[in-house]
Amino acid sequence: MTENSNHYDIIFAGWGASTCILMIEMEKNELFFNKKILIIEPNEKVENDKTFCFWAEEKDEIYQSYQSIISNQWDGVQINANKSTSIKPVKYFHINSINLYSWSRNIQEKYQITHLREKVTAIESNHINKLTTEKSHYFSEWVFDSRPPNIKIFKKGKFNIYQSFFGFKVKFLEKKIDTDIYQMMDFRVSQNNATQFVYILPYSENRALVELTRFGKKLLNEEESAFELDKYIKKNFGSYEILDREKGIIPMNSALLKQNNLNKCVSIGTRAGNVKPSTGYAFKNMFNHSKQICKNGKLNTSLVKIRKRFHFYDQLLLIILTIWPEKGQPIFERLFKVKSASFILKFLDEKTTIKEELSMFAKLQIGIFINSVFYWLFWKIENSIFPILMILYLLFDFSIPNNDLAFLSNSNLVLLILGMFVIGIPHGALDHLTESLIKSQKITLKFIVIYIAMMVPIFLLWYWNPTLALIFFVFYSAWHFGQTELNHWGIENQIFGFLWGLSIFISLFTCHYEEFSIILSLLAIELPILSFPVYNFGIVLLIPFLIWAILNKKLDTILIISFFLLSSTKSLLLTFGLYFIFQHSRIGWKHLKNKLKHSNIRMFINALPFNIGAIILFIIYYNFLHLNLELGIVYSFIFLSAISFPHVISMHLFYKKNKLS
Repeated sequence: MTENSNHYDIIFAGWGASTCILMIEMEKNELFFNKKILIIEPNEKVENDKTFCFWAEEKDEIYQSYQSIISNQWDGVQINANKSTSIKPVKYFHINSINLYSWSRNIQEKYQITHLREKVTAIESNHINKLTTEKSHYFSEWVFDSRPPNIKIFKKGKFNIYQSFFGFKVKFLEKKIDTDIYQMMDFRVSQNNATQFVYILPYSENRALVELTRFGKKLLNEEESAFELDKYIKKNFGSYEILDREKGIIPMNSALLKQNNLNKCVSIGTRAGNVKPSTGYAFKNMFNHSKQICKNGKLNTSLVKIRKRFHFYDQLLLIILTIWPEKGQPIFERLFKVKSASFILKFLDEKTTIKEELSMFAKLQIGIFINSVFYWLFWKIENSIFPILMILYLLFDFSIPNNDLAFLSNSNLVLLILGMFVIGIPHGALDHLTESLIKSQKITLKFIVIYIAMMVPIFLLWYWNPTLALIFFVFYSAWHFGQTELNHWGIENQIFGFLWGLSIFISLFTCHYEEFSIILSLLAIELPILSFPVYNFGIVLLIPFLIWAILNKKLDTILIISFFLLSSTKSLLLTFGLYFIFQHSRIGWKHLKNKLKHSNIRMFINALPFNIGAIILFIIYYNFLHLNLELGIVYSFIFLSAISFPHVISMHLFYKKNKLS
């Protein structure tokens, strides 16, 4: 292929249900004429691998659009062995995935759409969209991205679970089944510390899909599922014959997925948040999204509109299913007792009123939902708890600074020393676990030699030229602080991170300029006496980041900036110490803990040898220089700058190797 032939008007990255639905809508709106189009998908889609269902009235547009490939429909629903209930005027419709793929394949042939059996590994959106596969690069004005979301990112979610399912398409040999009723949830199966139920779609009197579904952190095991289904089918229907099998996994995501619609690169399907978190239903949402993309007969960079009230309800359910998985069954069973199936489908369609919703929740296990609200509140402010505590400490610290303690009060000094021993030093005492300096997670002689060898130049630089040493310290610390925050924020702009870190230091120093000058004089560094209010400069530096944090709704960053703005009347060392210990070190510790999958206790045990070594080194350093208490506090800054340099290098390599954002 020439580079020119790799340019397209439209590229579909992935060929699942969302791509098929969008292609059907685009053809309806005559958006394929005179267009060069490409589908990049490694699979041929020649098997009936999935089942798509939705409910609607026959007058609804979605039914009118897809009635030609609807294979079955039901107007009644059953829960457990309870009496079935009608869902009229809506019906529950079934589409075989092979029919959806075939429709899409016919469109491909009609418009000579190219299909490459490759896998998209990356998409870059600049002045034109660039897609990278294992074989080549492709370019396009429009890209519709339906690739499955990164499962690693999904696993990080605190209240993210899976809907995993495994089913048999069977022929019953003894009993017949009611073809007008579908079994939405039958909980008469083992729950296995999750929420499990059987879902039955009857295709005829003796043929049906019988599927075991689990809402939980742990995925269904095929062998165990087959055993459970065999037991269930034989108990309720007698002997049977397996015609086919079906399995799948649907992420039930508690957080809103970040949708992309930049530079005409549009997320669709699961990647766009079209899967309802609490149920896994997506077909109708994908249909509605495709209509928005093709609105007014032209392509639009349309985002999926999330109704926050219903997303909140979804999150509460996911919290319950994560923390109290045994509560899922009684909640669903009571829901179908106190509310009609028609109302529940209306609620899942997000068409109910607040009054109706409150009435529904009042009839459920209200206590467990109230508990989940408290968990939800904690989850939302979890990252902001320490910034809030830091601000409160500043506001309620009425201790008197001691000039002999570098403007720290006795209580300030005790807090900072405790903080350094609990998390400040330990977070930097785990560099051996990053495998950055040596390919081993043990503190070996080689590791110690490398570490000390990297510290020595910093000590020498402070001895030869303290001013240059200070500038160098500020720059590599700004890079490190910014990199840590970038991974905390989930963004990758390294320059932005460095500017954030540099702004923190400059603002900190300028807002405490007089105190900074006195401390530096003890290190033989003289700052000029300035005639203008340098404090204002420090404030102005933080304003752009405050605006960015507000626009991006980053509460913890807003609070940290507020902390710095409020700290001007407090000690410089107190301000820096609180930030270093309770923000920077805490976040770095968390990143290591999540990646290494260690408990806090195991982390402390791993950090202990390095901690002891650092303390011994500092005692030698302190006594060698014969420092008084004030100089000891100030010169500890030099020691920390030296011991932090190899830590900065280690963490840089760690972040580079492990994409945490």
